[in-house]
Amino acid sequence: MADAAGRVCRGLQLLTGALAAVLVAPGCQGFNKFKERVTNLRLSSSYEDPRAEERLAAAEAVFAEGRYGDAHDEFKRLADNTGNPATLAERARFMQAECRRMESRYPQAVDTYHRLLMDFPTGAHRREACARMFEISDYWLDDFRDEITARTAAGEQGVLHWRPRWTDPTDRSRPFLVQESRAVEALSNIHTHDVTGPTADTALFWCGYVNFVRGNFDEADHFFSQLVELHPESRWRPQAIAYAVQAKNNATGGAVYDGRKCAEALHLVQMAEATVPEITQDPAMAERMTRSRFAIRYQQAEKDFETARYYERVGHPGSAVFYYELVRRRYPGTRYADLATERKDFLMQTIADGRNAPGNDPFRIVQAKWEELMGRQPEIQPEPRPADGPTAAAPAPQRGPGAAGRGPAPAIMPGYGATP
Repeated sequence: MADAAGRVCRGLQLLTGALAAVLVAPGCQGFNKFKERVTNLRLSSSYEDPRAEERLAAAEAVFAEGRYGDAHDEFKRLADNTGNPATLAERARFMQAECRRMESRYPQAVDTYHRLLMDFPTGAHRREACARMFEISDYWLDDFRDEITARTAAGEQGVLHWRPRWTDPTDRSRPFLVQESRAVEALSNIHTHDVTGPTADTALFWCGYVNFVRGNFDEADHFFSQLVELHPESRWRPQAIAYAVQAKNNATGGAVYDGRKCAEALHLVQMAEATVPEITQDPAMAERMTRSRFAIRYQQAEKDFETARYYERVGHPGSAVFYYELVRRRYPGTRYADLATERKDFLMQTIADGRNAPGNDPFRIVQAKWEELMGRQPEIQPEPRPADGPTAAAPAPQRGPGAAGRGPAPAIMPGYGATP
């Protein structure tokens, strides 16, 4: 009996294997039909609802009565049903976000508004959703403004890094964590989805200002540069140019790093002085831009001078002389021009005397490599650079009386005068 049962089991296994091999064979029509039947058996929550319009009107009536929780659930069901018309689904999604906003559950409202913008980027409620997101983000930034004002009044200067603070876990109107980052993210989404809207330039300005105060100069440069390029008629443009110049110059990391940011900052200064009358006609702003220009040129001079010293150190006196002469001609009147003159004259005299240049002296090479390995300071100590950034933290802009869609008053940099 046992042998008979074993033979039956083995026969069933062989039959199952043969059937599976037939079904998975390439081009097998039976397998394709099998997959089609399985796909059709999948359950879906989307269906064509003939009463969708009626249900939407009923949900809006519930919303008008102030029963936002019940209305939210019905709006969500209508919006999630992809079988409904696009206009109805968009309206339902917008009203779902409105329910959360009326309940002061702003984090969920912002997420729902953003989902609406992602699903319907050119929908009828796009601009209205962006306006709601801007209002909520501006409310979240009140804590940032209060913090910057208090720390500046206490005498703190320079970059004001973020400090952790305890938030009320029962407050549903604010994110429990990373409130500042959520506000900046929402403002960035506003500009992305409504670049020509009434609050787009204000949203960009606040994104750049928050990052500038916190010391994120790369991000600040990105937002301020976008504002300058994409919104030439914006009231924020003069101050955005000033912030962008400082952010570019501070984002380089020093003369030993990539110098393209310095070149961009210098080009921006020249463009501002030639095309922005708000800067040239204000003595304080004009002086600030002049100081920024000197700081940029100083950093460029330092970079070219260090390039010449590198060629001298590795034994290429011809290249070193070329760069020393470049420093003398490009940056006359600076300390590096005087140092370049001395080094160039020394190298030229050494070559004329037929002696080995310092870089070709094996003992000097070993000494230079040893000092570089040990991390010793170079023989020529750079003097302190001119101020190329704010000596004190930029005061937090205050919220103005605020015309609709205009946002708070612009930030004022130290020494930049009154608000335009």
